[in-house]
Amino acid sequence: MDFYDVPYSGRVHDALKAIVFRAKQAGFGLLALNAVRELDRILKIYPQFGQPLRDLSIAPAQLWIGVVSPLVIRYIINEDRRQVLVVSPPQVLPRCGF
Repeated sequence: MDFYDVPYSGRVHDALKAIVFRAKQAGFGLLALNAVRELDRILKIYPQFGQPLRDLSIAPAQLWIGVVSPLVIRYIINEDRRQVLVVSPPQVLPRCGF
């Protein structure tokens, strides 16, 4: 099986840590940590799980959005390079408790 390369920017790393910390304070730490792990796993093996938002000017890259509850993430897939770029921090679904 060919995996996708999934580099995360420092800003995304920091945001993920902050989300897990905030979730832990509210009693949802394990839920958030499992969502982060599952998101990383899915992006490496099948990043097309989400929905395409638009083609980018640098073909064949596309902007996608995906949800692994309670996280929503936007990412870029470059099929030619088998790379997924997570460049913006994830969002937490409203009313998830943290």
